[in-house]
Amino acid sequence: MTPDYAMMQQLLRTTMPDATPAALHGLVAGLLTSGAPDIDEEDISTLMQSGFSPVMGQLVSMLISSTRSQLQEPEFTFQLLLPEDDVALVQRVQALGNWCESFTAGFSAGFMQAETALGSEGREALTDIAELASLSDEIDNDIEDEENDYMELVEYVRMAAITLFQQLAAAEAESNPDAEISPFMAPDGQDHLLH
Repeated sequence: MTPDYAMMQQLLRTTMPDATPAALHGLVAGLLTSGAPDIDEEDISTLMQSGFSPVMGQLVSMLISSTRSQLQEPEFTFQLLLPEDDVALVQRVQALGNWCESFTAGFSAGFMQAETALGSEGREALTDIAELASLSDEIDNDIEDEENDYMELVEYVRMAAITLFQQLAAAEAESNPDAEISPFMAPDGQDHLLH
């Protein structure tokens, strides 16, 4: 189950006021999509350079688990954690920009395969997501009629993340054809993330 955005926002406001649920989810999704070894809330805490309260740690652990499950689903159930549709479009666009920025940071921190593993489609998807990170800097208050554009961007980013995940999982399987490992587990069982 994916945590509720408003509930997460309220919790973050009291424990980590500079963080947003969108940025946190983007970071988690970026790490998982990169093909990183099995990750946990401590890895996220290290990347965010902030300790988590016990409640926040549990929430992040749940976010990692639900995001991993969604990315692995063949039915493409993965969804970006963004504000609900009744939130002002300006805020939703800003959250999407934050999600993309954090996704790019998480992906960069976790990516350990050869760049060729990305393929041209994967590289293009990653470049597009990185460019969308600037959305939060470019918004103004006169975009309320851009609802359809926003929805198309969200769908594009969602599918780009799934494409990257599948591309790197396939590359990992190809480079280790005899190994029966999860795309998130290092072959030797060691956690190499952020080392």
